[in-house]
Amino acid sequence: MSRQKPRKRPADGQARASGGFTLIELTVVLAVIVTLALILTPSIANFINDSRMARARNDAQSIVSAVVQFYKDNGFYPQWATADNGGPGAATSKVDLLVTPGNTPASALATLWATGSSAELGGALMTNAPGYRLKQVGSAFGWNGPYLSSELGTDPWNNRYMVNVGLIDPAVAVASATGVPKSAVWVISAGANGTVETLYTQAVTTAVIGGDDIGVRLQ
Repeated sequence: MSRQKPRKRPADGQARASGGFTLIELTVVLAVIVTLALILTPSIANFINDSRMARARNDAQSIVSAVVQFYKDNGFYPQWATADNGGPGAATSKVDLLVTPGNTPASALATLWATGSSAELGGALMTNAPGYRLKQVGSAFGWNGPYLSSELGTDPWNNRYMVNVGLIDPAVAVASATGVPKSAVWVISAGANGTVETLYTQAVTTAVIGGDDIGVRLQ
């Protein structure tokens, strides 16, 4: 009777894992996966951040377009919490900001972006909450919304969009008769850091967006 030859023992590091891979092969595969993860993680994070920034810019531009159309229909800008006989409200109801739902972002400069009086942007542009006069057949002016295709919520970082409507001056000229430039008006998101770093009041001639804020100029 022939004797069965003993099986050759695998060399160190060549032992088969239960799935059929050797330990060395498994180690190499894991090393490749870890390396790819380290390479791709920053790219994925950048892609997500870029997508959020693009969405914020698109939302801001949509708001600008809606406010401009509101002005064309009504002959004035939505600067009041309540209308007066269907038209512009009293001075006491004029607000500093129109805002969407969302958290109130911090303000690096402790400005009216954080502390100013406000009214819901959707109320002015979507539901006519202030009670502006509706546009009638044959009339030149009147509220003819909604001015957005859908209600805007928070920005991509769960903060509110803001418009410093209190500074809107419908005069066409950049400067007043005395030569003083009028103020810039923005639709603004505080960006990824959640802090508004753009001045609430700045001349249209020198206005700049601050920090990582995302804004589109309305005036």
